[in-house]
Amino acid sequence: MDMEKVDLDKFYLILHPRPAYVIGSGKIGEKVNFMAASWVTPMGEEPPLVCVAIGKGSLTNELIREYRQFSVNVLPIDRVNELYTVGTVSGREMDKTKILRAVEGDELTVPIVEDAIAVLECELWDKVESNDVTLFIGQVVNAEANPKYFNQKTGWNIRDNPIPLHNWGRGFHKVGQFIMAKTLEKT
Repeated sequence: MDMEKVDLDKFYLILHPRPAYVIGSGKIGEKVNFMAASWVTPMGEEPPLVCVAIGKGSLTNELIREYRQFSVNVLPIDRVNELYTVGTVSGREMDKTKILRAVEGDELTVPIVEDAIAVLECELWDKVESNDVTLFIGQVVNAEANPKYFNQKTGWNIRDNPIPLHNWGRGFHKVGQFIMAKTLEKT
């Protein structure tokens, strides 16, 4: 198989497209910020943990450190313009609650997106530092999803509500087909 070298500053594109989320940080009534992130992943079930990689110079990084909480919000694909905007403008330059309305979480004072179709509320559990990002590990204390789009047995109903998958920059994909894998025979 022929392979071509990929510039190391673009290595992450090999791992894309990835679901794109909105990270809420701060505290309702004090400071609030939203930012887009696709570098988000589950880490464990006992306790329930999720990780998010956040740039060190960002307002979101500062607010997660200060308030020790964050939310992971899922928006539908038809909100991709808002998602992209909150991911490209600093919260130091723009009040992002003018783009996405913030409400308080059910368990924490963390901001969540009012009309998100799913939300994780997380307390800061730990963090890992690299040169340019902090990997924040949050313990999920509340998880909610709209049953029209999400089923606890089968997950997302992508056909009726595709969630945005970030490819690069302004580029997003939406999923169009579900395939059930078969187990191959052992030889």
